[in-house]
Amino acid sequence: MSGSARSDLWILDARERADAAEQYRQACAHLFDVTLLAPDEAFYNRMEGYNLAGVVLARCSGVPQRFHRKLSHIAADASDSIMAVLELKSDGWRGDYDGRSASSEMGAIRLIDMSRPFDMVTQAYETMHLILSRAALEPQAAELDFHGCVASEDSPSGRLLGSHLRAIWAGAGAMSATDMALAGKAAAVLVSAAILAHAAPAGDDIRPVEKMLLATAQRFVVQNLAGPDLSPETVRRHLGVSRSLLYRVFEPIGGVSAFIQARRLDQAFDDILSDGGEQHTVAEIGYRLGFRSDAHFSRAFRARFGMTPGRLRTLGEPARREGLSAIERPDDVFAWLRGLL
Repeated sequence: MSGSARSDLWILDARERADAAEQYRQACAHLFDVTLLAPDEAFYNRMEGYNLAGVVLARCSGVPQRFHRKLSHIAADASDSIMAVLELKSDGWRGDYDGRSASSEMGAIRLIDMSRPFDMVTQAYETMHLILSRAALEPQAAELDFHGCVASEDSPSGRLLGSHLRAIWAGAGAMSATDMALAGKAAAVLVSAAILAHAAPAGDDIRPVEKMLLATAQRFVVQNLAGPDLSPETVRRHLGVSRSLLYRVFEPIGGVSAFIQARRLDQAFDDILSDGGEQHTVAEIGYRLGFRSDAHFSRAFRARFGMTPGRLRTLGEPARREGLSAIERPDDVFAWLRGLL
């Protein structure tokens, strides 16, 4: 591995864009519902992130707001990720994490299981978020009930984790991709240590069987997007379940066929932008991802992103710099999160 680490920066400011608050709501909609606790005219959000070879580190600041992650968000999320949030500056936060109450008075680092719901309110904040796959945790930590647990930086594990995250951020600009990957692995170990120090043994399965089936099915789809035979039937055979059960677990997110098409379109979006030398036509990219008709591919792409594949190719990478809305293109950090399988 060589080269520099991948980074992304977005800034949404209502003083510069009248629709900044709405762009933000739409960009976050797949993760949680956002309710701003200040007028849209005063909205501001900054997010800068690094991809540490599969571990995402982001620094965020924003206005007072409520974040509500519901079962519908969880059902639509193909990843199985966890998050450690380090408060850098905050006027206070309080939340309910699937029955566990937590607040800023308890400490600076909160641990969140993204396979479970939460509802929290924060005042103006500046935070650092470390997001990683559950599979990156130490096995003993992955089995514990850590959702909503809070670690103080006065505790040994909290102090080590907080110091490590600050050190990564301070040196990120000078780190190679190899440095970043090693830093990400070390961060996963320290998150595991914080979980082991603060979490409780899990009781009954906290992730229902149907949720786990859905997550398994979604991972299978994402890993086989280019498979010519990918269909509801191949997903059903992979899971070894009945057709009725498959349709039931996918019902909250619009159905299995719709999910397959949406993920293929997301991949097509990324492939078009990454094909800077135009080695492949947009029709070839669509065909490779299962769209046998150019017209069908173009219509479906436009319905999802608000533009045709050809228009995206014309805009190219400047689309990222020119700040197209979240509907028109996903930001890199959010794309990285979708990849945490």
